[in-house]
Amino acid sequence: MRVLRTWLVGLGAGMFLAAGLAVAGDPAIEYPECNRTPTAADLEGAKGAHKAATQFYERADYDRAIQYWKDVYKLDCTAHGALINIANAYEKKGDRAEAVTALETYLARTPDASDAQTIQDKIQNLRNSIRPAPTPTASESASAPVPPPPLPTASAAPSRTVEVPPPQPPHGYAPWIVTGAGVVTLLVGGILTSSGFADISAAEESCQQRINCEPDVADQGNQGRTYATVGGVLLGLGAAGVAGGLIWELGFNQPRTPSGLLAPAAKLRLTPVAGPGAAGIGVSGRF
Repeated sequence: MRVLRTWLVGLGAGMFLAAGLAVAGDPAIEYPECNRTPTAADLEGAKGAHKAATQFYERADYDRAIQYWKDVYKLDCTAHGALINIANAYEKKGDRAEAVTALETYLARTPDASDAQTIQDKIQNLRNSIRPAPTPTASESASAPVPPPPLPTASAAPSRTVEVPPPQPPHGYAPWIVTGAGVVTLLVGGILTSSGFADISAAEESCQQRINCEPDVADQGNQGRTYATVGGVLLGLGAAGVAGGLIWELGFNQPRTPSGLLAPAAKLRLTPVAGPGAAGIGVSGRF
């Protein structure tokens, strides 16, 4: 008896499950025939459900969108376009079988629709995507040609841009060092010369006759002559250093060209400069 009771329970559960599957896959039950005219309240409710379904569809909540569009179709069974929306949501969800069911129901309810051929093509494409791809047999795999290995391609050697270093002067900064030393010598010579002439002038004012002068006055005059003499020598040396350094730089220290030759020497012009207590040479150049 216990075995019979267990068998009866299992048989009843199996029949219940089969009935559930049949109900779920029957489009006539899921999308019943339209045998009534929707009221104004039904139409208003269908508009609200359609708006909600559209919002859920845009948020990719396809389950809720499907449920609300099914509510639209239950409220207004003449709105067959809701079936296309349901099919699109099922396709986005990945349930192509349910999408085919909704589209077939649409064709059954609207046989004269202008987009019937387009819907039929879409149904066929969905069915083809549901079918598994055929696996090749052993003979087809053996006869399949093996693609040849790719040929090695010669890699192009990267091009390198050789940067030519800028031309360098043959004597570096030595001419400018000589010129700077000459300028310093000129300054020192000018200071000593001015100080010497000032001492000589002060001594001559104190002892105009230069006879029997005070020792301090005489020492001041002698020291002034020494400073003036040394200052004059330094002025000459400084002028020579400045002139020589500039001539060296502008005439013999031109940068070398890429061919190894010296660049053309600058045109120099020497101008004698003379003034009270000073003498020298002015140097000017033009490149």
